[in-house]
Amino acid sequence: MFYLTLEAQLIIGQATQLGSPSTRHDYLSVMFEDDGETGYFYALDTRQAAMPIVDALHIYNTSAVDEKETARKLQICWSEDGNFVLLLINDYPHAAFDFVKLIAYNHSKFPEPEFGSLWSRKEINDELVQQWLNA
Repeated sequence: MFYLTLEAQLIIGQATQLGSPSTRHDYLSVMFEDDGETGYFYALDTRQAAMPIVDALHIYNTSAVDEKETARKLQICWSEDGNFVLLLINDYPHAAFDFVKLIAYNHSKFPEPEFGSLWSRKEINDELVQQWLNA
């Protein structure tokens, strides 16, 4: 089961930073950022004080999105155990982080994890979408 922890209006290309803490772990959180050129989703673990961002996923390039001025619904939903988080735009998963298995999911597997990172990538597919939305 997932819990909606953040819902906001998103205008592609408009500078935005939105974050949401885990439902169970005060040291885990995520942040979505649109810097005007790209959209990224970040996984944070504040136990790593020197570098709390443990992974990042590319969501979009602003220049590649049609109808940028159209408002979209952005949602962040955490699992009941607080270890898995979904980023939904217009009710569709665009990214996810599994903080237990250290797997980051998006549609392009970009960017690759940094050298030495324990995180891996998986591409979001229809089977995963159905699994997550029916949880």
